[in-house]
Amino acid sequence: MGFQFPLLLLLLLLLPLLAWVYWRRVGAEGSSSYVLYPNLAQLARLSEPRWKRHLGALLYGLALVLAIAALARPAATIPAPDNMATVIVTIDISRSMRAQDIEPSRFEAAKQEAKQFVRALPDSAKVGLVSFAGYATLEVEPTTDHQRVIDQIELLQMARRTAIGDGLLESLKAIPKDENDKPLGPSTVVLLSDGRTNSGIDPLEVTPLAKDMGVLVHTIGLGRRSNPSDPDQQWGGYWMQFDEETLRAIADSTGGQYYAAESAEALREAYRNLGRVVGWKPQRTEVSGLFGLGAGLLLASSLLVSNLRRRVI
Repeated sequence: MGFQFPLLLLLLLLLPLLAWVYWRRVGAEGSSSYVLYPNLAQLARLSEPRWKRHLGALLYGLALVLAIAALARPAATIPAPDNMATVIVTIDISRSMRAQDIEPSRFEAAKQEAKQFVRALPDSAKVGLVSFAGYATLEVEPTTDHQRVIDQIELLQMARRTAIGDGLLESLKAIPKDENDKPLGPSTVVLLSDGRTNSGIDPLEVTPLAKDMGVLVHTIGLGRRSNPSDPDQQWGGYWMQFDEETLRAIADSTGGQYYAAESAEALREAYRNLGRVVGWKPQRTEVSGLFGLGAGLLLASSLLVSNLRRRVI
């Protein structure tokens, strides 16, 4: 929050003086009503709580505070849709995603929350979809037709092996670029995986490319942490633990965030947090109108309270 004309806030220094004048005029036990018979004034004062006798003045004072703040032209930074943003949703479709440590399964939970994430993105953001198992596939090129991306997420099918590096590389290739091979606008990759790379390029060899392009890569590790030496902590012969170290390194190197999702609720929260920042940009906006509206409402409330308290005995 900031003000275009902060010196006008010095007018607030007059409010203590006004409060002192008010207090001197009405006194600590100031009159609470208009009466036809002055001898009954004391009875009228005793009939209501003390704070009610000064409520109208308090509301009036608050209205003055907001009015002065409005004159100073306050401005706030709020998120606004970024019309140049590109978001690539990258999903691991390896067969270990059939594990049911996250109900109804990792795969179904991942698809459901990814669809919700796409729905929450600004309509103007271009969204693409990449899937990867033993190889990576560009399922949907970046588009503002978000429903097309949602429909394709629902159609994803699982395959063998895991190639996180290939998935990241394919995501970077899908981002629209200019003649200098730089993204046309702010670009983000949201990569989800439940395993470790056992095919394709090392993801940490691709990470410097993302950093050079200025692409933020947010990563999500899906599934419960487990002990690889415990056979009960395996599924289908695969260790049920995602490569947290690599996923964290990818995010940290590119300025992104890493999330560990060991439950459906944690996965939902991760996508919800990303939905608040991905595809949006901070924008400085004047909010003096809101302050003026608040001042008007408080002033009207002050007049209403004063009128309701005006009674005849």
